[in-house]
Amino acid sequence: MNAVKELSEYFSEIMHLNYIQALLGWDQQVNMMGYKSVTGRGEQIALIHQLLHKRLTSEKLGKLIIEAEKVKNLNDIESAIIRESKRAYEQEIKLPEELVIEIAKTTTSAQQVWQEARKKNDFKMFQPLLEKNIELQIEKAKKLETHPDLYSTLIDLFEPSATYDWINSVFKPIKSKLKDLVKKLDSSPNKPEDSILKKHYDPNKQFELSHKIIEKLQFDFDRGRQDRSTHPFTTSLAALDTRITTRTTEPFPDCITSTIHECGHALYEMGIKEELHNTILCQGTSMAIHESQSRMWENFIGRSKEFWTYWYPTFQRYFPENLENYPLEEFHRAINIVEPSFIRVNADEVTYGLHIILRFELEKSLIDRKIQVNELPELWNSKFEELLGIIPPDDIKGVLQDVHWSSGYFGYFPTYFLGNLYAGQIYSYALKLNPNFPQDYEKGEFSGLLSYLKENIHQYGSIYRANDLIKRVTGEALNPEYFLKYIEQKYYPIYKI
Repeated sequence: MNAVKELSEYFSEIMHLNYIQALLGWDQQVNMMGYKSVTGRGEQIALIHQLLHKRLTSEKLGKLIIEAEKVKNLNDIESAIIRESKRAYEQEIKLPEELVIEIAKTTTSAQQVWQEARKKNDFKMFQPLLEKNIELQIEKAKKLETHPDLYSTLIDLFEPSATYDWINSVFKPIKSKLKDLVKKLDSSPNKPEDSILKKHYDPNKQFELSHKIIEKLQFDFDRGRQDRSTHPFTTSLAALDTRITTRTTEPFPDCITSTIHECGHALYEMGIKEELHNTILCQGTSMAIHESQSRMWENFIGRSKEFWTYWYPTFQRYFPENLENYPLEEFHRAINIVEPSFIRVNADEVTYGLHIILRFELEKSLIDRKIQVNELPELWNSKFEELLGIIPPDDIKGVLQDVHWSSGYFGYFPTYFLGNLYAGQIYSYALKLNPNFPQDYEKGEFSGLLSYLKENIHQYGSIYRANDLIKRVTGEALNPEYFLKYIEQKYYPIYKI
């Protein structure tokens, strides 16, 4: 058997173990396990991690990689299989099995305690497990030693080859531009009015409508499903089983926009070519590219005037007491209001990047041990005031709002804003080639854009790294100016500037 093919088949079982692990996590979050039940679930997840670790660090895998590297005239898929297999092997072999198990148990418990802490608005309840999570991630980064600094090593797990210095060089000039734009929009005498969104919208009707929308966006319910959870997420339980969640507890229309966001992730996974199924390449190439797809669908399309030209009459029929006599123009302006707010997932496109920069800067300080966990609530609030001009009234709307730190996902947050920047660049090029896409949305037709994204991004899974993929699609490296131009061209007319 060809050594590359044998290597690929070896990872097939690893992918299935990953899917089983994902199923355990999906069940825990969707079916809201009892507080005491999490101990058993932690043992189960730890066992999966242990099995994965043994398979990823086996002598057989090391030999397979060496043999595969000897094969000549490799195509792009074969080269990527070797690259990603070697990356996984070299990372895992540096991690002691005890550390892998300890991280799995701790994060499982931490997620459950985080949920309870949120309910009780009690950061101190979560603090000990957060401290332990951070120490475990620091230890993990020291073992991996991918980059000279620990935080870059953790970032690399979600965004291969990205570093703190590179991301900081991208974010730093944008931070001041976003703050200036927020002030400029806020000073406009023609600010949108959003009281219409603060009325009551039946949660079950919202969920029903969100289902209809993603069906129209071509989410395939024969190979996926939608549920509710505390924090919206997307996960794949098999190559042909991708699941998304939403929540209906936030202000309208956040159930709709978060559902479209998760649908964007799912469409990426569903669009991966069959040839890659059950291989190590059957996943998005990086979290930032993944996020570019979800943010593009959520905001560039889902908050566009053309999208709502098609959907607004349906919403008026569902919520006549609120929307029957309310003009589309004003509704569109309302859902695009730029206003500092406390919750990241509800933030508008302009202030969203500031939410991410706050977390990015705090994470760096935590991993470098420049700040202590008990200082987080106060530091969070002071940085929030500095960046967004408001102070969270409690920890639920502040430091306790995100699930990521309970999961040990340090280095994940910056990929969200990078995703916005990639989305601006990808969508700009898509419109250059297909200027009639917005007119399609007015008719409820989204297949043109989806086909473009499948052809240029989705089908490749993780064959190409993010920096290579963006060059293939647009001909240049990541360029934040596309996103900045997009938000100016969108929001100046909305604010009548």
